[in-house]
Amino acid sequence: MLLLTASCLTLPLHAAAEPAAEESSTDTAADAADASGDAQEPAEEASSQEVVVSADPSFTVAAKAALLIDLNTGRTVYEQDADVRVYPASLTKIMTCLLALENGNLSDVITVDESALTGLDQDSSVVGLKVGEQITLENLLYCMMVSSGNDAANVVAEYIAGSVADFVRMMNERAYALGCKDTHFNNPHGLHDESHYTTARDLAIITQAALKSENFRQMVDTAEYVIPASATGDEHKLKTTNMLIYKSTGNSLYYSRATGVKTGYTSAAGRCLIATAEDDDIRFLSVLCGAKTSILDTGDLLMESFPETIKLLDYGFDNFSYVTALSPLYPIDQVTVLNSAGSEAVAVAPAKDVRLLLPANYNPDALRTEILLDAKEVEAPVSEGQKLGLARVYYGSELIDETDLLAIADVARSELSSVATNSTAYIQQNWWKWIVFLILGVIAAFLILLVLLQIRRRRLRRMRLEKRRRDLEKQYRRRYREDREE
Repeated sequence: MLLLTASCLTLPLHAAAEPAAEESSTDTAADAADASGDAQEPAEEASSQEVVVSADPSFTVAAKAALLIDLNTGRTVYEQDADVRVYPASLTKIMTCLLALENGNLSDVITVDESALTGLDQDSSVVGLKVGEQITLENLLYCMMVSSGNDAANVVAEYIAGSVADFVRMMNERAYALGCKDTHFNNPHGLHDESHYTTARDLAIITQAALKSENFRQMVDTAEYVIPASATGDEHKLKTTNMLIYKSTGNSLYYSRATGVKTGYTSAAGRCLIATAEDDDIRFLSVLCGAKTSILDTGDLLMESFPETIKLLDYGFDNFSYVTALSPLYPIDQVTVLNSAGSEAVAVAPAKDVRLLLPANYNPDALRTEILLDAKEVEAPVSEGQKLGLARVYYGSELIDETDLLAIADVARSELSSVATNSTAYIQQNWWKWIVFLILGVIAAFLILLVLLQIRRRRLRRMRLEKRRRDLEKQYRRRYREDREE
């Protein structure tokens, strides 16, 4: 596990990425130091997703809530109070960006309206948009996701829905549609509001939906971005608030595996960070809410969301690897093929790889496969790739994944065998007809025999009569000759 010394975790006060910038600057350094204090009693709920298996049951992170998800499979690798209600701060902007990408056109030019800036503390995290400034939706989203501009979030909300209030309704409707169970938004930027809350698990759901967009992935992995000056607005030089992706010699918090996503901070929410990271074929999504902000003796700020996220990601990379439970390269069963011209059976193999991210100490006996064939026998012909069943993979009692079972080869049909089989099957299915036929056959044969016997009797009778006639005729001729001789 990566161990970071206090010196490598600190940033000079003047160079801190977002010491308190996402809320009003009236917060003092003392407020920041006490940022981990609870602003409400969180409502704990039971976890809705079982962790596959733990690599180290004693592992924890210093935060109110945390979650580590394998992005390739969607499985939870680690969770800590993931269903406890928390304030999201600027992590809110992930939902705002998602709705903008789903409902807007990146090339659209938007005019900043006064209503979007009214009531917004210009000392909070803003990029300095001016009333009347014209800017594309794409550049607004960079303002929002790179520099965490609250003013950009309001402009985006008005562009998408017509008003901030209507956009907030869209946010809550989208959260519900995604399956978020304990989330309520009250604004598009995340500045503190008692009724603006979520959970680490719900944040993971929203982020995974956003990560499906290539535009989103590109925006949240951008460390620096420049919007040129125009006739309506000044140049905007944007620098990421996410120190994990900011590569510089002075940044000890740079994490080479990181690929995004977003920071958040208010004194009530604490330090929040959602990050993605990848190494070879492993991809993680980490969610961390409510980490502390400390002031060291040197006067430097220690924003613990970054080292704690690194600790969480390293826990995943250092302890877990993929176990392939099923592969299309390896058949796992076979099905008998009736009336085939060649092979009497065809092997079946999984339609896809089924992989599970497990620690080195996992129990191999807990990993099992259930095979459900559509039938034990199938009629030829069979085509390669034909679905013949289903395979389910379990770890313990939990269903991990399932995949179709497909025939690995063609099997031709034998017509001769088919005729014989069909005849046998017909006889077996219609035996009573054959008994009737047999009885009728016996009766017909008996009748024919009677007829033949009758014909034979008549023939014999005619033969006897003919013989008698000939005998009488011979007698008559003999008597006639005798009479003449006398």
